Amino acid sequence: MITRNMNEKVSALYSEYIIDGVPQELTPARILDACMVEDGLRPPCEEDVCEPVVDETVDPAPKPCDTDPARIDEYLKRIRAIKSGVFPVAFPETYTKSRIACALIDAIWRKGHFRLGDLALRLDWTWNPRRIGDMAAFYASVSSAADYVDSLGLRLSGYSYTETEGESDVTAVPSLAVQSQEPDPSGSDDPDFFSELPFRTEHPRLRVQNFHPSKLLPDAASWLIYVPFENCEYRLGASLLAQALGSSGAVAPQLVDPDYFIDCYEVVRELVEDGIVLSGVTVGRGGLITALKRMAGPKVGASVELADLMRATGDRDIVRLLFAEVPGVIFQIADIDYDYVDAELLLQDIAFYPLGHPVPGESGVNVTSSDKTGIQTILESLIRSQSSEGED
Repeated sequence: MITRNMNEKVSALYSEYIIDGVPQELTPARILDACMVEDGLRPPCEEDVCEPVVDETVDPAPKPCDTDPARIDEYLKRIRAIKSGVFPVAFPETYTKSRIACALIDAIWRKGHFRLGDLALRLDWTWNPRRIGDMAAFYASVSSAADYVDSLGLRLSGYSYTETEGESDVTAVPSLAVQSQEPDPSGSDDPDFFSELPFRTEHPRLRVQNFHPSKLLPDAASWLIYVPFENCEYRLGASLLAQALGSSGAVAPQLVDPDYFIDCYEVVRELVEDGIVLSGVTVGRGGLITALKRMAGPKVGASVELADLMRATGDRDIVRLLFAEVPGVIFQIADIDYDYVDAELLLQDIAFYPLGHPVPGESGVNVTSSDKTGIQTILESLIRSQSSEGED
């Protein structure tokens, strides 16, 4: 067993790391500095020589979550009662990427005019280093954050590390990236890849307010559209449900396709700015069912059908589909805009799932999983559209 003398002078950002007996090439600060914008905010440098951090990784428990579809309401109540999540030490990479992805998606609803490439991120780690595996998880979190931010074509505006006696966590806050007007000191005439259009807009704007509400509008003919920003298996590792059940989940969703995330982001952002989206929420902590519950209110509920999602994923476990924390969005659109949204998403090869409709006068979310085919869903949409035209 590895032990650490907490009286040793150890800097989490500037120390060298030895994990599972293997010296790591870079310190966390060097890893993060490689992702910084030119004028970003770095923590003050520790000039004194620090003792190396020696730790070992913690593997997830082999036992998966034992779940029961009949207990979905109970599961939802349990995870909504969790005030703050616990950093899943066994899944630092997945959790960190998910936090970054969801922070970026949260910005997708805000007023202004911008693209994903116009954003920068501030990352803040609040960390309890006292247990075996904690510092190995911190190093993995830093490494995965840097890789993910870089693969998305983004930069960091700043980062920090704060030691705590409470639970560890990492937070991400997006803002507009400051575009430097200074000439390249190397004298190169090659333009910076990340400052080129169409990756960035010429005069980006990012407001505090959202374009639309997160609550459903009472339009029974409108549609709820689900767009996951990653094509991966729905697994419960690193989820709030796994925490609530006292299980690791054994396997977590693998967030490995940043290019697909970018495509999803750009298409949905365009729909938001064009006013097509009537209401919308980010799918993140707590999974799909938690996002649906945030949209539903005391006077407008939702009727949701998971047949298309089950068929596309090949997963018949409704609990995994509802509670796995795959980053994405749910948004409401008018029935008249369905064909346009369908064409836009198909044009960009974006997978999406019509979940159902709001139910005015009801509350809560009713979830079903029938054997309805995709053709039946399309026919229902056409019939609904024709009925609406007849009423006019």
